[in-house]
Amino acid sequence: MSNSGLLEGKAAFVTGGAQGIGLAVARAFLQNGATVMLADIEGEKVAEAAETLGDRAHAAILDVTDEAQTRVALDHTVQTLGKVDIIVPNAGILLLQHAVDTDVAGFRRVIDVNLTGAFITAKIFAQRLIDQGTGGRIVLTSSLFGQRGGRENSAYSASKFGMIGLMQCLAAELAENDILVNCVCPGQMDTDMIRQLFRDRAALTGQNETDVRHALESRIPVGHLGPLDQLAGTYVYLASDLSRYVTGQSITVDGGWQIG
Repeated sequence: MSNSGLLEGKAAFVTGGAQGIGLAVARAFLQNGATVMLADIEGEKVAEAAETLGDRAHAAILDVTDEAQTRVALDHTVQTLGKVDIIVPNAGILLLQHAVDTDVAGFRRVIDVNLTGAFITAKIFAQRLIDQGTGGRIVLTSSLFGQRGGRENSAYSASKFGMIGLMQCLAAELAENDILVNCVCPGQMDTDMIRQLFRDRAALTGQNETDVRHALESRIPVGHLGPLDQLAGTYVYLASDLSRYVTGQSITVDGGWQIG
């Protein structure tokens, strides 16, 4: 595993680390010299992911909606890595339904995991960063749909819009502690979640899954879903000293979707 050194000596905590964006971010952090704790509710899967990434990667089982579990995860992270410098509240779920067909329990579950979970993680780990007195970085995962709504997306979009507001408040409050807080807003990335979205939308509309994917990709100026390794570079930038004067920002990585 190559090491460019941008995050040399840093310790990172990444939720939703068993797969998708979280796993890609953890891999990029490791390639840039960090040690990483991957946290996920899927214990066996996150343990396998950490083992695959090598001896500087570690695993923790975590339900991000549980404040007590999150405090345990913080203690485990500090005991294992010696400290924590970079927090990536990334865990998320998707519910693809028309708003009028979405039940309140389903809506609340998406908000609870995506938004409340990010708040709990950021709150608990930020206090540790303050106590350490050495500054730090918090990089949240919002979405293109945290900047604009879309069909069948009310719960997910609401959670991701809320995350941008949460990020801006944290950035304003934590800057005096040299803790910089930003959001990455991915567009349509090549993840298991987006492939599930294709299946769900095909079932919802009666279309072929391949046609659903083609219709979406045809709207992206670069012509394809986003590679996760390229998305992960944005997290590395925001976690590194290259972004020392960047806080309170939402950086969109969407292959030109919004301008296409």
